[in-house]
Amino acid sequence: MKMFSAEWAQTLADKLKVDEAFQRKAQNFDSNLHFHVLKDPKAGLQEDVSFGMWVPSIDSFWYGPKKADEVDIFLEGKAGVYEAVFKGKKNVVIALTMGAIKLKKGQVTKLTGNLGAVSRFIEVAGIIST
Repeated sequence: MKMFSAEWAQTLADKLKVDEAFQRKAQNFDSNLHFHVLKDPKAGLQEDVSFGMWVPSIDSFWYGPKKADEVDIFLEGKAGVYEAVFKGKKNVVIALTMGAIKLKKGQVTKLTGNLGAVSRFIEVAGIIST
């Protein structure tokens, strides 16, 4: 399954919804989380892709663009950067700090304060990305 495809994003949401470790670690996260993945031909993504979900319950999931004012946390970065993070080759905090992934809306403290949930999110994304 191709990373960032609709099938991949839906599978990620489905797995997070039933992942006990993620659900436990994300109890206090309670936010709309939106990813805008920028095209990156070197990483095999020919056009921008967007997806998101309500964390931790994943009661709401979408594949497609959203405006920043429609979500709590809006992250943007090139496909290759997200792929490196999801595969454990790049640290998400460093990617955010260095601007490789941009926090377009929201507070970095919301992410760092829920680092256990963020780490488990990345682990689950990495599992379905192999």
